[in-house]
Amino acid sequence: MQRVSEKIFAMIIFALSWCLAIFFIGNKFGIRSGYANINGMNFSQANFKNLEEKTPSYQLALSNNADRGSSKKKVIKIFGTEELVSQNLSLEEIERRINSFCSYLDQQQYVKSYKFFNGTKEQFQQIFKMLAGKPPIFPRETDSIDDVLKNAFYFYRVLGKKRISLIKDILENESDIIEPLMHTFYFWFTSRDEKSTPELIRPSFEQLYIYACFFLETLGGRSYVLRRDSKVRILTLYYCVLIIDQSNIDGVNSNGIDIRPHLRLISEDITHQKGLNYKNQYFMKLEMLRKKYRLP
Repeated sequence: MQRVSEKIFAMIIFALSWCLAIFFIGNKFGIRSGYANINGMNFSQANFKNLEEKTPSYQLALSNNADRGSSKKKVIKIFGTEELVSQNLSLEEIERRINSFCSYLDQQQYVKSYKFFNGTKEQFQQIFKMLAGKPPIFPRETDSIDDVLKNAFYFYRVLGKKRISLIKDILENESDIIEPLMHTFYFWFTSRDEKSTPELIRPSFEQLYIYACFFLETLGGRSYVLRRDSKVRILTLYYCVLIIDQSNIDGVNSNGIDIRPHLRLISEDITHQKGLNYKNQYFMKLEMLRKKYRLP
């Protein structure tokens, strides 16, 4: 009986291994070529700097045709202004808006039900520290089934059930302002101003790059974004593409991520996504990047 059980177990493992192998081959997973020569194109730091200087500055503005309604009132209520974060705003103003959003969350009944002692701002800070302390596995995730599984359950393992539940609730309850919210956090994360307030600890660009690679290039990261609402998924991948672009500009794309296939995919996704108030502005930025990376 024990031998039969061992044979059945071995057959199951063998079948799973073949399924994973077919999946990997069919989806062409592999290690990207080096940063210095991505697919035969010489993307040097100097070339990126020259291209970036020719690219007009990017700033979001609400589309005149967008249905602003209650979301507009909510944005004003939370941030105190309808104006979105831009490169012209100081880090101090951006952090004021982050603090204002955290104060708003602390007053919401669904957040109060978690009974956090120090409020959502402290929870965000703990989340940033946890994610920075235990980054996901990349590259060579597919070298080991164990590593694939670790990435698949990465956020649950690192953050725990309660914090994951909080993030899901925020995404669900604040879905009507998710665009200006993600835009604000992106500018906060990527600001080059070093004068950050002590109680707000931002992740480093190196950490942002790791998670951009995770969401764009790994099975675990892709599975997380695919399980989210389509708008959240698309915006997450959109900002990941911007982070990879910035890493190319800075010459720190250490994993040699080829931005071009992701740029094509996100352009198609945004084309077909309904309900994006800033769709035209996303297109403007993506068009700049398509020209920059010589895509048709």
